[in-house]
Amino acid sequence: MKSTTTLLPFLFLAPLAVAQTTSIFPDEYVAVAEGPLNSPNYPLAYGTSRVMCLYDRTDLQIPLGHTITRLGFRQDATLTTMDAGRSLQLEVRMGYSANTPTSMVTTFDTNWVGTPTTVFGPAVFALPNLRDSANPLPNGQFFVNLTTPFVYSPAAGQNLVVEYRVFGTSGGGAQFNYRLDRADYYSPVTNGPAGCQHTSGGPAVLTLAGTRPGAYFSADIASGPANSPTVLVMSLGNGLVAPYALSPVFVGISPTCTGQINPIGFATLDATTGGSGYASWAFVIPNNPVFADFRISAQALFLDFFSPGGIVVSNGAEVLTGASPRTAVVAAQGAPTVVTTGSKSNNYCPVAFFTHQ
Repeated sequence: MKSTTTLLPFLFLAPLAVAQTTSIFPDEYVAVAEGPLNSPNYPLAYGTSRVMCLYDRTDLQIPLGHTITRLGFRQDATLTTMDAGRSLQLEVRMGYSANTPTSMVTTFDTNWVGTPTTVFGPAVFALPNLRDSANPLPNGQFFVNLTTPFVYSPAAGQNLVVEYRVFGTSGGGAQFNYRLDRADYYSPVTNGPAGCQHTSGGPAVLTLAGTRPGAYFSADIASGPANSPTVLVMSLGNGLVAPYALSPVFVGISPTCTGQINPIGFATLDATTGGSGYASWAFVIPNNPVFADFRISAQALFLDFFSPGGIVVSNGAEVLTGASPRTAVVAAQGAPTVVTTGSKSNNYCPVAFFTHQ
């Protein structure tokens, strides 16, 4: 057997690979392959400009003390036409703000706490083509590698700020189309098992729409019993539960009709289906952050005289309310060393990537 003693010094001298992770903002977009909107110009295609993005730490899942090594974006994949890249004379600054996206002000430098760190440039950065079939981007993404990595260590109450300062472009300094994926609120809907048959067919199908605070909760019934009194039963703050028998409450009901929402502490809304078995309900969710990431589950019950027990039910459905992206952008065209104020866009969020280690 050969001795390994002489290998030990080399094992200790060998560099260890440092694992890198890429976090996405907003963090719920880990589950979203493509946002519903696009950003035509921000933050890199606004011409000679300053564009400042403030990211609320609530939606930025980077562990404290980790070092950010690159910043990235992804192309809008719903489009098919190519957006040609340009070369930029680019500087990127990073730091913190005591402001929130709501309280962010339009005077750029007022948003900083202390002095920001220049993490790239000023140097030439070549934007790649977007949606270029001859040279596709890996995963539709591109990154700016930071020449000065940034340690993410905000104090309590501080949020991350990234400022993109473009001193000139190969297109003469004018803005140009460079359509990036842009986030909106994420509100997934989950459907339970199908409801039960009724005398005119069915089963009735309950559909919920994604929503957020300040928007409508919307529920629709299709293929229900025609011209039938209907009750939408809602469990507020709770998701769907495992199907359970309804016979203890509705004697004689078909065993295929199961309850799918929490039977304790529910609310109800009434309606009557039309001749096609359609009905709908809607109400505004209060515009209060407490109702973000809030579960609402629902199931419809119908009077159907000739069905077993005289009652039939739809499937259950659940919606998790979303939140508008917790970010804001302040932007202005002009020489970055000259312009001091810009216009503000609340909840404006080109989907952003942060690689860290």
